[in-house]
Amino acid sequence: MSLVINEKSLPRLQLIGMLTLVLVFTLGLGIHFTLQHERDFEASLAALEAETLAQQQSLLEAEVDSKRNYLEFVRSRTESVLKTSLKVQVDQALRLAEAIYAQEKGKRPEKEIRRLVVEALRPLRFFDGRGYFFIDDLAGNCVLLPTAPGREGSSLLDNRDDSGHYIMRGLIEAGTRGDGYSRYRWYAPGNEKEMADKIAYVRRFEPFGWLIGAGDYLYQMEADLQREALERLRSVRFAHDGYLAVLHENGNILITPANPGIEGRRLDSLGGSDEQRTIARILDLARQGGGPIRYDWINPATGKLSPKLSVVRPVESWGWVLIAGVYLDDLQEDLARRRSSLESGVRQHISTTALVLAVAAGATLLFSFFFSGWLARLFRQYREDLDSRNAQLLENARELKLAAQVFESGNEGMVITDGDNRIITVNQAFTRITGYRPEEVVGQNPAIFSSGRHDADFYRQMWHQLRDTGAWSGEIWNRRKDGSLYPEWLNISSVRDEGGQASHYIAAFSDITERKAAEAQVRHLAEYDALTNLPNRVLLQDRLGQAIAAARRAGSCLALLFLDLDRFKNINDSLGHTVGDQVLCQVGERLLTAVRASDTVSRLGGDEFVLLLPQLESPAQAASVAEKLLHTLATPLAIDDYELAVTPSIGIAVFPEDGEDGDTLLKNADAAMYVAKESGRNNYQYFTAAMNARVSQRLLLENNLRQALARQELALHYQPQYDLHSGTLVGCEALLRWRQPEQGLIPPDRFIPVAEETGLILPIGQWVLREACRQAQAWQDAGLPPLVVAVNISAVQFRQANLAALVQEALAASGLSPCWLELELTESMLMEDGERHTQTLAQLKAMGIRLALDDFGTGYSSLAYLKRFSLDKLKIDRSFIRDLPQDAEDAAITTAIIGMARDLGLETLAEGVETEQQWSFLAERGCAQMQGFLRARPMPADEITALLGRHRSATPAND
Repeated sequence: MSLVINEKSLPRLQLIGMLTLVLVFTLGLGIHFTLQHERDFEASLAALEAETLAQQQSLLEAEVDSKRNYLEFVRSRTESVLKTSLKVQVDQALRLAEAIYAQEKGKRPEKEIRRLVVEALRPLRFFDGRGYFFIDDLAGNCVLLPTAPGREGSSLLDNRDDSGHYIMRGLIEAGTRGDGYSRYRWYAPGNEKEMADKIAYVRRFEPFGWLIGAGDYLYQMEADLQREALERLRSVRFAHDGYLAVLHENGNILITPANPGIEGRRLDSLGGSDEQRTIARILDLARQGGGPIRYDWINPATGKLSPKLSVVRPVESWGWVLIAGVYLDDLQEDLARRRSSLESGVRQHISTTALVLAVAAGATLLFSFFFSGWLARLFRQYREDLDSRNAQLLENARELKLAAQVFESGNEGMVITDGDNRIITVNQAFTRITGYRPEEVVGQNPAIFSSGRHDADFYRQMWHQLRDTGAWSGEIWNRRKDGSLYPEWLNISSVRDEGGQASHYIAAFSDITERKAAEAQVRHLAEYDALTNLPNRVLLQDRLGQAIAAARRAGSCLALLFLDLDRFKNINDSLGHTVGDQVLCQVGERLLTAVRASDTVSRLGGDEFVLLLPQLESPAQAASVAEKLLHTLATPLAIDDYELAVTPSIGIAVFPEDGEDGDTLLKNADAAMYVAKESGRNNYQYFTAAMNARVSQRLLLENNLRQALARQELALHYQPQYDLHSGTLVGCEALLRWRQPEQGLIPPDRFIPVAEETGLILPIGQWVLREACRQAQAWQDAGLPPLVVAVNISAVQFRQANLAALVQEALAASGLSPCWLELELTESMLMEDGERHTQTLAQLKAMGIRLALDDFGTGYSSLAYLKRFSLDKLKIDRSFIRDLPQDAEDAAITTAIIGMARDLGLETLAEGVETEQQWSFLAERGCAQMQGFLRARPMPADEITALLGRHRSATPAND
């Protein structure tokens, strides 16, 4: 049959050809797509399973690698965490020592302050009780070592560790020239044969030249970090049912959340069970470097064995093995669902392919053109929306991870509850502070921590403020798991939903036990006298203010008794401050027994006590109490081997007659006490207006004395001293005089005690020393015979550590040779601090200065210090000279002093010689020199100049 082609058939053939082509193409595409769908189905199914397993394995690898990196990070921070912790503890200890020193400086002897600092640090512990503070001095001596108090006071300078490192020298170098840290090795607790690495941190306590420090072993801090890390790993969850297990390479099972019953056991204790074989496989894989592993393990959700995929990674630094795994039950179910979905899709594709191809054949070009353009635009928009959502999800994930890290790693305990106040979660600090593990409190009401110390009204106000403001903070007492109570600072805030209702509550708290104890100790130190433990001035003022307010309301009266011990200074000077402190303590105890429980016995300082007697019916009751105090203190005190008689002088001020405020009452009671002393001591006196005038006069005297030097109102008079045998002028004593413009000449016995009490004696004494040296050199420069000039040194001056330097400065300024200067001291000065004064006197003697002992015989007249100190002269007090030669006892004492001095190689000078009979008696007994009204009274420098002119031919006795 021939094919006819014409204008009619051609379009038909073209149509048939096109239809045939479309049919063949469509059938071919249908067959191809059907076969391709079958192959794609099988490949997709296999790829899906492989991809799912790969994803799970990748997830597990990422999780276990992340936790291994975390453990390595924790281990790497062991030393820095230990250093930081040690620095925090030592800084706190140093602040405590500085606070004690600042509080007690000037109030207590330095030795007592040292003891207070040591005893304050001795009981302090940290690092779960194993940490403690030690103190060493820069010479290598141990001052405080709580773990071995027997070593305190001994030198540790040569202690070395097993590497040959000198431990104490390293600590000294760290505290003086280094950063404060020192690393060494020492015996670990419970192991006296092997040393372990240890780090200590020290800081220098400047007032005493101490090193205050603390230390700990690196392995103990690392063990603490390991325990914290295990608790954190225990709580890790991922995927649907994934968790972490930790083994030790020696076979110990550290954590396995799926089977916590075997935690803490060893591999060989599992007795050939499936668990033992599985764990052995895991340990073998870990020894080979780790990797993926599949095995059967108990599923906590079903309690049955289920297939599991895990990834194993060794943590070589700690000998741990990390296992991150997920159960495959849920994965198989998910694969089955996805297989069914794929099969359904394939069938649908096969059944509709022909129809789709037939329809697509006619409209493919046109439809594809428009559809592809629209689809491309839609896809781009979808892609942008998807990228935006992914970026937001990543940001949210980072914020959630950061919040979780802050929540878990914070030092404050944190509790999150729901709107019904049921605990949802807690952090690690919560467990550390309270002792409760998370599983013990989740779902509970925080009321289980209640201490019982707060009433219902306290909690009602708390919740009222929380509902009104959304937050509450304050101090509260709670109970730990072990039943102990502790104070905490608590902050609670509420989280509200869209409707404004509280959906959650977040509580953050910190244990303030140590802060409360420190506050109590500081408050006690601030309000109580450290020696007698009686209230000090601060607490007395507070109680006095309260008592005045109460008396004013009730219309009653109260009294202040100002008590001062008579001649207490003699006890300190003769027997030492240790005995004096014991006297003050016993006096305080006796005073407490003599008053009511409502009365206050306080110590202001020194030997001054103040008694507050509130709620008195009449002022006469104060006299009864004063009589009782005199009787109580009349019995001698037994101190060591001494029986000491101590008497008080008591001044009484009554509210409101003698003052309506505390300062006025205290001032007036003090004034009354001084009147009691002037009235013969061992008595009491009420305050009167005349006393106030006397006190005001004394204050005016003090103020004028402060200006006396600047106004050039002070001057020196000189009393000549003569050789008893030749009558030659050999020296003179410089005597201070004060001529005040308004009051005229003021006797020394009036202003010298005021100068010593106020400290003005120091600048005045320095001026006297300079002026006496200047005048002595001026006489020599005028060609007059040289004289030994004697200058009296007060006890306050003698206590200065730089006395020798001040004397050297005065000599250098005047040009006077030291041999023409004589310093007069008293017996009480030499007995205060023998060691220090020996050094000062040795320095003065080395300079060539003469030393004289003034008023000899009126004090304790100890022969020991005559031998100990290099003196040149004894001055016999005028009280022994006044009745010579008639008084046999004075004659015998004077003769004995002259003979003793001659045997010791000392010169003697008699004071107050006023008669020729006294001159003859002293000369016959061998006394070398004299001064007194018999030959000359004290006179100004120009009169001495004239006197020297008349004795130009005389030669000084010590020339």
